[in-house]
Amino acid sequence: MIYPIKTLSQFHLVLKGFRKEKGLTQAAMAEKLGITQQSYAYFEANPAAATLERLFMVLRMLNVEISLDQTSPATSMGATPSVKVTSKRPSTVKAMVQKISKTPRAVVIGKKKPSAVAKVGRIVAPTRKKESW
Repeated sequence: MIYPIKTLSQFHLVLKGFRKEKGLTQAAMAEKLGITQQSYAYFEANPAAATLERLFMVLRMLNVEISLDQTSPATSMGATPSVKVTSKRPSTVKAMVQKISKTPRAVVIGKKKPSAVAKVGRIVAPTRKKESW
């Protein structure tokens, strides 16, 4: 099945759908990649921030491929390019893609964030293991 992706914001739902279709959790994907579950969760939520190498590594694990289609000159004036993501089993991903097009946009009017008071104290740099995936 082919799933056209016109914006980067659609990509994370498609990745999630392919992962769930395979019956894998984020922790299982992270283990296969040799990274933490938190790192994989960040990747899946923000695939646009990842390198192409990492994206293709994950897609290979999910048995998914990307193909690019050139649009006709008449329809391409000002249009964004189309990327098609292909898989053999469409059920879960198809529902995710449909969810994207049917989700209403929320509008918040007149709400302000509560002000936060920062406490001055010792600043400690986080110690995180650098992952080389």
